[in-house]
Formats: sequence, C-alpha cells, structure tokens
Amino acid sequence: MQKVDFEIQLPETERVRNLPIHEEYFWFKQNGTKRKLRLHDYVDVYQIPYLYEHLMEKLDSKSHTVLTSLLVKQFIQAGGTVEDMVVLDIGAGSGLVGKTLADLGVKSIVGIDILPEAAQAAQRQYPGIYENYYVEDLTKLTEMTKQELNAREFNCLICCSALSQGHVPADALSVVYNQVAPNGFIAFNVAQYFWEDNTENGFRQQHSWVEDKAVFEVMQMHPYRHRFYTDGRPLEYLAIVGRKRSSF
Repeated sequence: MQKVDFEIQLPETERVRNLPIHEEYFWFKQNGTKRKLRLHDYVDVYQIPYLYEHLMEKLDSKSHTVLTSLLVKQFIQAGGTVEDMVVLDIGAGSGLVGKTLADLGVKSIVGIDILPEAAQAAQRQYPGIYENYYVEDLTKLTEMTKQELNAREFNCLICCSALSQGHVPADALSVVYNQVAPNGFIAFNVAQYFWEDNTENGFRQQHSWVEDKAVFEVMQMHPYRHRFYTDGRPLEYLAIVGRKRSSF
C-alpha cells in the first residue's frame, strides 16, 4: 500500500453502533485539519489519492480479492487461461478491482462508472490497468459506447460491491449483462441480508435472472465477510460466479 500524508480515524464505537450503512462515517485528518466524511461519499473520497484503498484496508475489506480470485478460478477450471479473459468491470470505482485482476494476470480490462471522479482516480492511481474506462450512466449508455462494448466481445463481467441498494440499479445491470458473450462468466457479490430478503425489495426479487437457469447458471456461491462496519460488526456477503446462458 502506498504511503500517504493523511490519517483515517474511525469514530468511537458507541457513537456509530448499528448505524445504517449509508450513514457510516470516518474522520479524515490531513495537514492539521480534520473533517468528517461518509464512507459512501465517493465523490469526495475518490478525489484524495488512495483514500478509498486505505479506508477499505482499515475496515479489512476482502471483496476485491475474494471475487476476482473466484472469477479467475472458475474461468480456468472451465478450460480457459487467464490471458484469454476479457473483463468488463462495472461500478469500477477507483480501480482497485481492476488492479487486483491485473495482478492475477488478466490483460484485457475495461471499466465503467457513473462518476468522473472514479475514472480520474483509476487513471491517477493505476495507469494502464484499464484499456478504456467509460464515465457513463448504465441506464443511458451512448450509442458510441454501446458499439464499442459490443465490439469487445467480453467473456467476463465483474461487479464488485456495486449491486447494493443505492448503487447500480437492476435495469442498468441488464444493459451490460447483454454485452457479455454467450457462456461468458458473470461475477458479483451482494450483502447476505439483501440476498435473504424475501420482500419485493430483496435482491432476488429485483434481479429475477439470478434464479433463471435459462439465463444464468450458478457455478459457485461463496459466503464470506466483506468488511467490518465502523462499529466492529462483521458485514457478511455472498460472492456468486456463474455463466451467462442467454440475454434478458
């Protein structure tokens, strides 16, 4: 991890106990000043070099290593090589997932995120990792981007920690899912509580394709701890890797 000139301080446990995930915050200290930032204030977080990475390290985040390694493992077990992987990374953020894929030997990676600050962070911190990085709203992809994505013939799609409520919406996912070649590999993760929610707000109700074997065949489901909440509780996730059997 790169050396930085700032400090991250987590709040006292009692002050944040059972705080909703989108209200979690931390203290950012730099050059004698101290300010409060929310974990999901991505515009602010991405503008500070390596802040996101150090924050995730502070909270012992595992998703970028767990999901990427599972995707590579399944691809190789199916008879491919890591050099054959052509990966579309959606909700790519500051590039941590792309960097992890590259460290595993993946050569061809394209990123998409709605925030220009994310693209700027990825370019600044991990130059050369992404062959291209699109700043796009997935629900309103430009025709040029659609054509360029179609031409890439992706055989893998990864969406790491971006399918929670308030992140990539269900209708947006279908747009890029359909850019993946038939029998391509799809890797994503989701909070256990969101997956197990049987109401209309639950993940499986919003993403019915995950249980439609004609569309998506699950190859591996792996429960693990995504990270810790700022009050020290474990945030449990489910990593899922499968194969696209048809578009939806």
